[in-house]
Amino acid sequence: MAVPDPIWLFRITHIANLEHDLKHGLVNAKSIHANPNYIQIGDSSLINIRKEIQAPDPPGGTLADYIPFYLGPRSPMLFQIASGWEDIQKYPQVEIIYYISSLPVIKQHGLEYFFTDGHARSSTSIKYINDADFDKLDWDTIYATYWKSDEEDLRRKEKKQSELLVKQFVPFSCIQYLGVYNKKAEGKV
Repeated sequence: MAVPDPIWLFRITHIANLEHDLKHGLVNAKSIHANPNYIQIGDSSLINIRKEIQAPDPPGGTLADYIPFYLGPRSPMLFQIASGWEDIQKYPQVEIIYYISSLPVIKQHGLEYFFTDGHARSSTSIKYINDADFDKLDWDTIYATYWKSDEEDLRRKEKKQSELLVKQFVPFSCIQYLGVYNKKAEGKV
């Protein structure tokens, strides 16, 4: 698969976080605008790990300074949240929403970012700062419906979780679409 045009960006969050995000944008946990009632979904151990992993410089800092977006839909983390797999707190998919943006919108807002060819926490993932390197990513896997790693591709699940990480803050005006599970969830939005 060729590099998508545009490159879409996907972030999952609990629906209860939407009201705060509409007012304050998407911020990292260190922000003065951080949501005191933020409902954490996913792997809470990643929060501490992200504080220790350095981002490329520029833009600098650690992964905890960034707002992460997946480069493709249907993330393994969403599966883990919906199923409670691997000790992840289970939430019904009706309570999870997608924030969908695109690389052109992030660039129009002048936001700093970098991207990875796999999960950002993985030591085998490469971090990139040059947009010309988007062609180095495995877009077939990023957009795949099935992502189980096997002998054919030991990094398949990791590559499925390729990320674009935006430094510090993403104004809510960058969010082009909200994705929901069904009409019931749409009614809450």
